[in-house]
Amino acid sequence: MITIDTELCTGCGACVEVCPEGAIYLVDDKATADAALCRECELCITACPAGAIRLITQPEVAPATPMRAMTPSPERETVRVNVQSAPEPLRAKVLPVMGAALVWAGRELVPRLAEYLLYRLDDKAAAQRANSTAGQAANGSQPRAKGGGGGRRRRHRHRGGT
Repeated sequence: MITIDTELCTGCGACVEVCPEGAIYLVDDKATADAALCRECELCITACPAGAIRLITQPEVAPATPMRAMTPSPERETVRVNVQSAPEPLRAKVLPVMGAALVWAGRELVPRLAEYLLYRLDDKAAAQRANSTAGQAANGSQPRAKGGGGGRRRRHRHRGGT
């Protein structure tokens, strides 16, 4: 990579003239390099009379020293578990909702429905009694009491013999 020391640069423009890529230009009478355009041909370094342009090589990265891997102690056992999240079955999602709906129906709907049906049955029975009473009154007959015709009948014993 090319760097320009602006304190040493005299602004003569010799580097600008020799750069084939147009990567060097003058700003406020000092040379400036565009690193994106520079191909590091080093023509500007040889053309600069003040020695203000230098080539800086990338610092070499020292190879990393291998680190000693930690070994697990013998008294501990490492167990790796691969957990795969399986989709929850539809049954597991629906059954709790159905259970709650059935509990609600048992507590709220069934007693009300039973009460309604019992009232309806009582109404029908009362209507049938009223119809049968009205029909007997129209015929002129009165309902009979239990045991038959109203009074007591006596049974006579027949004595046998002469």
